[in-house]
Amino acid sequence: MEEGENRTDTPARSRRAGIVVVSLVVAAGLVGWLRLRSTDYRIDFLVPVETFNLALVMKLEGYGSPVDIRTYLPVEEDRQQILGERAETGGFLLRIGHEDGNRTAHFHSDFPKGEKTIEYDMQLAIKGVRYEISPRYRVERPSGGVPERYTRPTETIQSTAEEIDRLARNLLPDSGRLVDYLRAVFDRVRSLQARPFKGTTDALTALRLGEASCNGRSRLMVALLRNRGIPARLVGGIILTGGTKRITHQWVEVWIDGHWVPMDPTNGHFASLPHNYLVLYRGDLPLFRRTADVAFDYRYRIERRLVPRQQIDPESRQVGFWSAFAEVGIPLELLKVLIMIPLGALVVLMFRNVIGTHTFGTFLPALIAAAARGTGILWGLVGFVLLIAILSMLRRLLERLQLLHSPQLTVLLTAVIASMLLLATAGIKLGVARFPKISLFPVAILAITAERFTLMEIEQGRIAAWLVMAQTLLVVFFCYVVMNSLVLQVLMLAFPEMLLVVAALAVWLGSWTGLRLSEWIRFGPLIWKKAG
Repeated sequence: MEEGENRTDTPARSRRAGIVVVSLVVAAGLVGWLRLRSTDYRIDFLVPVETFNLALVMKLEGYGSPVDIRTYLPVEEDRQQILGERAETGGFLLRIGHEDGNRTAHFHSDFPKGEKTIEYDMQLAIKGVRYEISPRYRVERPSGGVPERYTRPTETIQSTAEEIDRLARNLLPDSGRLVDYLRAVFDRVRSLQARPFKGTTDALTALRLGEASCNGRSRLMVALLRNRGIPARLVGGIILTGGTKRITHQWVEVWIDGHWVPMDPTNGHFASLPHNYLVLYRGDLPLFRRTADVAFDYRYRIERRLVPRQQIDPESRQVGFWSAFAEVGIPLELLKVLIMIPLGALVVLMFRNVIGTHTFGTFLPALIAAAARGTGILWGLVGFVLLIAILSMLRRLLERLQLLHSPQLTVLLTAVIASMLLLATAGIKLGVARFPKISLFPVAILAITAERFTLMEIEQGRIAAWLVMAQTLLVVFFCYVVMNSLVLQVLMLAFPEMLLVVAALAVWLGSWTGLRLSEWIRFGPLIWKKAG
């Protein structure tokens, strides 16, 4: 009789769950619709923006004599925005100044000894630009508004040399239009064979060799423009691609009707620049000026990162619900972590209820994934495994003392803190920048997980324990992917009522009564054989 009651109760339970799911989804949609109608919330503010974390890392060997290093830092302007800066000077004095429109950094130390490391970190947001050059402009010297030095020859930009003059005359279009001459010069310079020269390549050398790096090409283009009286200048910067690099880049800016219009003949950008071109300085200048006879090396470390538009656009600051938190000093980053944890829990629920995965702790994977935001997923998983392994060995030692459960957990809790501090210190010494952030891991839960891991090793064997550990790491990875999706983060922050949808999905998954995927794999052949 009980079996029949259970079967008849299952459809009723499913209907009740379905009603709850539909009610929650409708409620979320209704709340979102009312908020959009009653506020000036703009949907385009949900689109994430790519930013760049740029670190200039300089290393040198000091011998007790004074050392000076001068270089250039980005200037904030219309197309590039500096969101934050931080310097670790390694004992050097830092003075930031301005020279001829460029921003300079001067590092000085009177008696540096041994290996020194200087790091200057910046977070940047850059926009791409594109100009349309009107055909009404003619090839002629502008009447004013620009310094004369941008039309004069220099030692490396020989704009009055006979060969440069002859080529400039040949490139002059019959139409006399500026845009046609710019295109002709651009195409001629771009036709030079690419060659990565070290040192300085002047305009004449690039023309005579028929090959040049970005420096030689840019100087030749500036020379051909100045020959016709068109103001032009060199720009030095970096193309921001992920990774570590020493190579910088150089391109050209042309003065047209009150605007400096960019041209990059090396990479084919005519009157435009992509959003990953960072301007460091303007002029024919060396990137570094430093004390001679000092072992010196540098690298640029670049990371691309998507962030909510609210972080960089003053017009799109959070409104309504989140503004109350902002007023009391609660940062958006903390809110983002908190609001994404239910999504991580939903991923865990899907793996446990639908796939049949076993994990340590019900929602431990979601919490570890949240903590791994600082370390990155790779170092987060490595740190998690190391901590559990260390605590498991300690748990075995405590077993011999025959302590009560609460004292054991207290010792494990203390060991978690000590282990995280040791791992963080090791990360600093080894130069693993993200590893010290392992200290964000949930301390108490790690202690309990270590205890469960040890008990499973004792009761079910080491293979079974590490198999569950592997499944836990797999779920942590997928939780991390979902919780760090910027699209989902921005969506949840913009519409916190989406938490009702998460709850609806949890109810729907909770009403799952069929076989899990792992059970289908395990018992599928037997089921099909019996059905056949």
